[in-house]
Amino acid sequence: MLKVKSLNASYKDLQVLWDVSFEVRKGEFVVLLGANGAGKTTILNTISGIVTNKSGVIEFMGTDIAKLPGYKVAAQGIIHVPEGRRLFPEMTVKENLEMGSLFPEAKAKRKETIKKVFDLFPILQEKQNQEAGNLSGGQQQMLAIGRGLMALPNLLILDEPSLGLSPVLVSQIFDIVKEINQQGVTVLLVEQNVAKTLSMCDRAYVLENGRVIMEGQGQELLNNEHIKEAYLGI
Repeated sequence: MLKVKSLNASYKDLQVLWDVSFEVRKGEFVVLLGANGAGKTTILNTISGIVTNKSGVIEFMGTDIAKLPGYKVAAQGIIHVPEGRRLFPEMTVKENLEMGSLFPEAKAKRKETIKKVFDLFPILQEKQNQEAGNLSGGQQQMLAIGRGLMALPNLLILDEPSLGLSPVLVSQIFDIVKEINQQGVTVLLVEQNVAKTLSMCDRAYVLENGRVIMEGQGQELLNNEHIKEAYLGI
């Protein structure tokens, strides 16, 4: 579904990604792991067309999208739920969800999709008329994911959805992401919660200093000595 080949990206004169290559197959749950500054968010922003200073190939469903602007990338079905949620705080929960369904196909199925989102996140239905800015951090993260689902994504990209949440909410968010994947949505996730994500995902890529240094199945990497030492403190 998604093939990234020899991707390089820079912020002005500072190169952040170095010949990054990886792929996400249809229906998979794939994770990008790495410490702060490893380049994970830059990869997502580059795929989404937010970072434009880049070279390499980004192929999605057979189409080269490397030079497309962000709104055209989204129109291809790549929906990015960014770090920090980026909600419209003075709009209601329902209005935020509706903002995720502006493309024609998504708009036509808005009522059907919002029901599915409410089934996944019952608290959003309960608070649908409240302003998004008044929600708790966990509820805002649920809303951000729900807004992404409203676009009927072919590929759902999630950047640090557990950031700043309590352990109970982290577990709940991960369970929901896994359920979304099991319902047929392909997921690319960036996370620092290594143990949890590797136990759930199909495959993972490990980044250090803007380069992919390791890849494999989730459970395989969870048992890897380098991963244990560098990321799990074992």
